[in-house]
Amino acid sequence: MSTDDYNEWRECLDADCCELIASYMELIDAMVRGIQHLKAETIRARYELSLKFDPEHKWITTVDILSDLNKPHYESLAYQQYVRTYYDGGDPLSFKEYVDSMVRLAQGVDDETY
Repeated sequence: MSTDDYNEWRECLDADCCELIASYMELIDAMVRGIQHLKAETIRARYELSLKFDPEHKWITTVDILSDLNKPHYESLAYQQYVRTYYDGGDPLSFKEYVDSMVRLAQGVDDETY
């Protein structure tokens, strides 16, 4: 927990502020890649279930398979700094190639990118 009078840098005597910030950015990047992978796995599982429950695709749509998977992180100052630092302000969870890949997965086309 961080409070106004707590200085995290004192706990990390072997690292200067820049090293610690870079380490946080690397951690966030690894977590974002994990989120991308977990979303892809969720979509794969939902697609497989849709084949069992709706083999002719009359009721379960691509939108249904993709629903409720985007939880925005934009309000987080750390995430805002991360996207500015690593992706020049772009959000890797919203990049066209990633979103298109998730839509293809929801349609049963798996390129195994994520």
